[in-house]
Amino acid sequence: ASHTIFPACKRYMLLCLAMLSACSGLRIPTPLKMDPSDWAMFARDASRTNASSEVVTPPLTTEWECDITGGIGNGSVLVVDSVLFVGNLRGELHAINARTGKRIGWIDLGDAIQGTPVIDGYAAIVPLSNTEFSLVAYDLIEGRPLWRRNYGDLEVSPLLFAQKIFVGNTDGAFYCIDRTSGDQLWKYELPENTRRKGIRSSAAGSGNTVVFGAEDGFLYALDAENGSRRWRCNTGGSIVASPCIASGNAVIGNLSGTVSAVDLRTGESRWQFAAGESIYASPSSSGNNVYIGTTGGMMYALDAVSGTRLWNTDLGSVINSGAVVAGDILYVVTLKKTLFGLRTSDGTIVV
Repeated sequence: ASHTIFPACKRYMLLCLAMLSACSGLRIPTPLKMDPSDWAMFARDASRTNASSEVVTPPLTTEWECDITGGIGNGSVLVVDSVLFVGNLRGELHAINARTGKRIGWIDLGDAIQGTPVIDGYAAIVPLSNTEFSLVAYDLIEGRPLWRRNYGDLEVSPLLFAQKIFVGNTDGAFYCIDRTSGDQLWKYELPENTRRKGIRSSAAGSGNTVVFGAEDGFLYALDAENGSRRWRCNTGGSIVASPCIASGNAVIGNLSGTVSAVDLRTGESRWQFAAGESIYASPSSSGNNVYIGTTGGMMYALDAVSGTRLWNTDLGSVINSGAVVAGDILYVVTLKKTLFGLRTSDGTIVV
């Protein structure tokens, strides 16, 4: 992927002017060449670190604009082999040349794509809500669905981990799915879920463990092979953000404004930090630091091991998406559609 096309720009810098053709269709002319620097799923890797392997240095300029005719949910764009993929709330998956902004094609797959698809070789695995088949694998070369399955309303970004797909639904069921057939391998249901509290937290994975948050306020860790529960930890507030895994801890923010770090191996609470405002944004991680934003517009840098606050910067508007780390710059977008670049060392605004 070109260093000039950067996921930190998120959804706002890439959506604006060109008109869609009247007829849909999506086929990639040549097979995608996957590279370690590509962003093939939400937050780039299974640990959900949201950290780029490339350095992106300010100042930034707008390279192109493209209208995808619909809003974007809680996911982000993907870039694989200089092809940008993005889904919208109309259920459309768009592919765009990341260097030129020229649309390659688009396909209507259902009602709403809330999260981020996974690009798995020649296939795009797409989560959907409010539709009959909520998980679709689409062949990008042949231009046709490979399989469609109903796993309930999905408002998360699927995790590709240990050669399997992991997703949770809004009714509180979490699934492990065969990536080639779409068949269920195992299912875990939230315990004592009489009020049907759901899972809107995208899972992260490390070792043989998958971890996710739920609206019941607990962080759950499951065995990736058989779905048995390894532990759960009460964070004290509903969770909709994805966890990230940093320094051996699963780090998560909740709607009560608390950031929690839980030992991934034992489930023991390592530390908590009171951010003061609700957290919808997933944390990002680089080195021993984690970065997380709040609805109050505050961006925090915390020590991943101790939870010590390293710095905080007020960006003046709601932060509801994860920041992207690129070298020594942290890129953050607010609901005022403003892109900020902060120095990772001290939080100074440089963009």
